[in-house]
Amino acid sequence: MAPSMSTSPTATANATTANPATLNAAAAEEARYFAKSVATWFINTIDPYAPHARNVESRLRHPLHVVTRRILYGNVHLGGDGDDDDLEALFNDDDAEIKDGWPETLTRRSAARMEAFLAGCSAALREDHPLGGEGGDHRVGSGNVGDGVAPVEDGGMGKDAGGGGGDGKKKRNKKREPLDKTSVVARTRPPSSSSKPRRFRQIDLGDLLLRLEVYCRTLRRIRSLSDANPSGPMEECVIQREPKKQIRARIGLIVQTYLRNVDCVRDVHTTLMTLVLTATLEVLAVEVWCPELRTTVDRLASEYEHKVSFASLAFLSSPDNSAGTHLVPLLTKYFEYLQTDWEALVSKCELERMLTAVLDDDLRHHFKTAVFHSVGHILDECRRERASLDNIALPPPWKEGVFGVAGGGDTSADVDSAMKQYFSDPALVKQALRDLRREVITVNGQILPQAQSHMELAEHLGRILHSNSELCLSPRITKKKGRRRASNYASDFGLELESDLSGVESEASLVSKVDVGLVDALAMRLLVAASRTGAGGDAYFIVRDLFGGDEVEVVPHHSSSGKVNQGSIEIVVKLSGVLIKSHAKFDIFPKPIVSDSDALIQFHTTTTETISLQQSRVASFTTLKEKKSNMTGWRTLAIRPAYYKVAS
Repeated sequence: MAPSMSTSPTATANATTANPATLNAAAAEEARYFAKSVATWFINTIDPYAPHARNVESRLRHPLHVVTRRILYGNVHLGGDGDDDDLEALFNDDDAEIKDGWPETLTRRSAARMEAFLAGCSAALREDHPLGGEGGDHRVGSGNVGDGVAPVEDGGMGKDAGGGGGDGKKKRNKKREPLDKTSVVARTRPPSSSSKPRRFRQIDLGDLLLRLEVYCRTLRRIRSLSDANPSGPMEECVIQREPKKQIRARIGLIVQTYLRNVDCVRDVHTTLMTLVLTATLEVLAVEVWCPELRTTVDRLASEYEHKVSFASLAFLSSPDNSAGTHLVPLLTKYFEYLQTDWEALVSKCELERMLTAVLDDDLRHHFKTAVFHSVGHILDECRRERASLDNIALPPPWKEGVFGVAGGGDTSADVDSAMKQYFSDPALVKQALRDLRREVITVNGQILPQAQSHMELAEHLGRILHSNSELCLSPRITKKKGRRRASNYASDFGLELESDLSGVESEASLVSKVDVGLVDALAMRLLVAASRTGAGGDAYFIVRDLFGGDEVEVVPHHSSSGKVNQGSIEIVVKLSGVLIKSHAKFDIFPKPIVSDSDALIQFHTTTTETISLQQSRVASFTTLKEKKSNMTGWRTLAIRPAYYKVAS
């Protein structure tokens, strides 16, 4: 019978010390118990005739997911002899889900941590050829050397390997085979033939146990912090709270794996970068690494490679001695850097995740590597890539795990819940209101007064929408078709401020009422559109990523010279939907920026969100409500350079 998943406040207090980030003996023993359970089960059920990496994927992922959910959300306290049987039953059933109030899935970053841990376990042994014959020990500990390692690519773990939230599991058979090792070997033995079956090297129990214990201690520390502050968000990254002993354990695992996997000088750099960056994804609980981290690790690997090469040529030390003398200090300094700058690094990694997800790889590579010789050259390239620059899809900021494996559902209730949770952060709302007061906002042509609170903003919106007894929706603006008249512009690629209501006729004769929920939704979307520190800053980060560089700086335009007739944020309410358009300008200056210097070029951006409406007819009134779908909250960003005249 499964133990109760409820956790009493007394038990929680006894499991941790006064400082919830410090684990006492009882909490450490709990982490060790879960680590030992997973490690023992894995070693007893692996397929010796399958490569190590395949065993990690097929035999370690599910029990690791069970234990991760158990430590973060379930009963972590050891309650009796039935615990072993209970865990073993869950490990053997791929469809086993522990209910009792647990979330259905891991958070996106918890899933990212788990995926990085699995990648680290896969990298513990290099892919090699099967061992000849059936005899001998097919487990490999810290002293064996393989003969291959996957190269490091820019970004994170890859679409299949990591990220995205979700349940951290992959589809497999519903029930696992019994734990009888004889049956496992018989099941996995190749068909009888003239050649003897060949075994692959597998990870050593002690190595795996140490990795799992470090992982479970991290989860236990996160759980202790969550229990100490149940109303706050889960603290996903706790590297800054880890004691020196655990940091030394992480460094020891990297060094041991490095020595096991490297047997020639040419493997040093690539192998070391793979191991360090994978460990970094785990401790920061992120899906991709930012350019700063990659540069730092590349510099670390180059420095060690230089020292090792010199020592080897001079016959001064063995690889083991070189690792202890040079690599351990470099890794110690690197982890101190992670503990100090973890918050900024997590933000940069999350930004890189967004940029990687919303920008086409070829488009991003093209603009980041291009060398522009003139403004005309930039205009030509932007015109060539116009289709891509005009249609950059931005996901809603409140949808957890929107990239990769989606976490959460797409029903109306799911969207409402996610939006409310996103806007429950008072600091976010306060900053968004401050940003909103810098904007000129129009609603169907009327200027929206400034607001000091979310409620006041909703009141102003409601007052404008109900200012007349009839909601006279703006008539369609029909653009004249035909050729543009000739001009002396080198590029007619400027981004106009438009209020195009194409396809929507005037409905001035229809008496309509706007639902209160729609007014509140508009207020929340305005906060998203205006927030420079949240989703509203997406335009700046994307322009900076595409057109910034080492020699130029992208700066938001602050000049008041150009008159913007329709406001920097436009809201257009129609029967079919609501358009929210956020306009912005960004100047690109050469570095260093001088106060009286002119911008090299200016870019205009428009971020557009469409809120679909549904009509509900009651008597002679039509009530307009928001129609939610799986595309609710998605926005489209268009980037275009400003107009430029031909030099005479």
